[in-house]
Amino acid sequence: MTALIEPLPPAADAAAERVQQWAAMGLPVPPSWRVRGDVVRDMTASELSEALAAAAGGGDERYWLLHQGPATPGSQRESLLNLDSDRALAAALLQLFRRADAPAQVIVQSLPARQAAGVLFTRHPVRQDLEHVVVEGVVERAGNEPARLILHRDGQIAFSSQDDPLGQCVGATPFADLAEHLRSRFERPQAGEWIYDGRQLWLVQTLPVGSLPRPEEAWSRRAGFGLWQQAVSPLWYTLAGRWLKTAFWRPLGERLGWQELGNIEPYRRQHSHIYSNSRFFLRLLDEGRPEMNEAMPPAWRPVMLPAARRRHWRRDGLRPWFTGRQLRSLASRLRRLTASEPALADLDGQWRRLMQLDRLGEALAAIEGWLAYCQAPDGRDGDVAARLGRLLPPAQCQALVALGEGSPLPDEAGFGADPVLPRFGEQPPELARLRDVPTDRLARLSTLPRGAAGFSAQAAGLREQLGSALRRLLLGMGRVLVARGRLVRDEDIFFVYFDELWLLWQEQGARRPDLETLGSRKVRFLTDAYQGAPDWIIDQIAYGARLDQRERPVLNGRALVPGEASGPARLIHAGWALSQVQPGDVLVLDQCDTGWLPWLCLASGLVLCGHDPDQPAALLARLLGIPCIIGVDDAMHCLVSDSLLQLDSRTGVITQAGRTT
Repeated sequence: MTALIEPLPPAADAAAERVQQWAAMGLPVPPSWRVRGDVVRDMTASELSEALAAAAGGGDERYWLLHQGPATPGSQRESLLNLDSDRALAAALLQLFRRADAPAQVIVQSLPARQAAGVLFTRHPVRQDLEHVVVEGVVERAGNEPARLILHRDGQIAFSSQDDPLGQCVGATPFADLAEHLRSRFERPQAGEWIYDGRQLWLVQTLPVGSLPRPEEAWSRRAGFGLWQQAVSPLWYTLAGRWLKTAFWRPLGERLGWQELGNIEPYRRQHSHIYSNSRFFLRLLDEGRPEMNEAMPPAWRPVMLPAARRRHWRRDGLRPWFTGRQLRSLASRLRRLTASEPALADLDGQWRRLMQLDRLGEALAAIEGWLAYCQAPDGRDGDVAARLGRLLPPAQCQALVALGEGSPLPDEAGFGADPVLPRFGEQPPELARLRDVPTDRLARLSTLPRGAAGFSAQAAGLREQLGSALRRLLLGMGRVLVARGRLVRDEDIFFVYFDELWLLWQEQGARRPDLETLGSRKVRFLTDAYQGAPDWIIDQIAYGARLDQRERPVLNGRALVPGEASGPARLIHAGWALSQVQPGDVLVLDQCDTGWLPWLCLASGLVLCGHDPDQPAALLARLLGIPCIIGVDDAMHCLVSDSLLQLDSRTGVITQAGRTT
């Protein structure tokens, strides 16, 4: 019997070597043997069937896998023959070994009768922007209909076929465990063929997913770290993007020796949004900043995060003390600058004021860059109100407290720092909606602590004040340019780039930018603000875009605030969409500017793409008891506004019920 079926010898052939390697890795490989052709060839089918049954330990029902070599010449994929009895395997072996080109030996694996089989992808096979585990398979008792199960990275179910046959038969945990085993043992994403026998999930073979190569470049819209959260106007991009580039990234790169990034842009504006170059985050991750992991495409995320390299950060020990002092100094400078406005007739004075605000913005960007990209996250101790208070810029916290107390909202607060956005003091029509916030929620808003803002929140508040000052100055400059025939409308000034503004002001070049160009910029800005933009641009391919306004099956998320809610979906991509919010809407958000929080108080439920339970919108939901589901990665591209949603935030399940119009 030993001569018939033998344990796999070391490196007997390629198939045996792979099976042995997988077993040595601790992967759930089925019991495996080598069958020699010179022994089997002269046996009868009955003799061979009895020998196989005895070697496999007896029993009646059994499931065999026969490795027949590479599926195609040079392929890593084995050609597997699935056989449901000892007699079937015996017949297949005799037929194989009696051929003229018969192999010298083959590998067989034994399993109890299977109940389900399929393939597991450790990463989404067609989406380079998602880390989901995708499982496809067939459950025998479910009518042999193909089924799909999608898991979040943490193993929670994101999507399942109707009636969830895979989840009911196998469960999510075995698939999540197998995916984690494969991720930790292979550098490239794997497609693992699996079989479930009613008790255990077995790995039959695994291969690299050829459709997911390592990207050469990646740009992320979601890696703003509080600096970029919505569509931005051309002028604001050329101001704020340059501030961060010259005052933060360039000095940091010189300090840490990033010579290869010296001439590479850290940001680009596309689809009216700011995209961050993930190569910079990859270098920060190498320096031991684990927070950068989510700012990179899944293909660049290491299995094990590198340890901090303290030699590069040792000079940051006094940075918190300096940061508080610098922020107070910049706030004082801004107050002095805005104490008086240059006259409209003082053209040199207006340009000097713009340059003074520009230098102040650059100094602020150096601080904000360090806070966003280099500083460890703030501690998350204290109750929900205290944690939310630390994240809110002072004016935004004051706005929420004032809303709760029925007091006027602060004039300087607004929907974001971009100067094109209106401020509360201008009484935009969106403010009228806030009269409908439920009374019980207003009472909870008044419990927010004042003066608790952390450094990042203080810096964000100062940036918003700077945006307000720029808005007042630029609107005045716009009136001058309109009077001189250089622009048609005051607000056109926000849609020229900085170099164009300089030429307009100096009366150089053409009399004004082409009207059609300015008009298309405005239309594109507002369209992108309402529709959103791709989450990632990886090797020049956009991922996460769903601009056809068609519903798709929505992924489920993780329960945060338990409860049930229903109502029309309202997707919020930018502050401009707040005018459409109605009481009882289910608000769907990717990123949230703190200036939007008052309108979130109107929601019957919240659906958040982010996974962080301490993001401002999530903390507000917890404070007010708004049913909330987080970690719904593709919500902005699966849902459309006005579709009816039902939320069961106890389980994280989102159901689409149709359209309201």
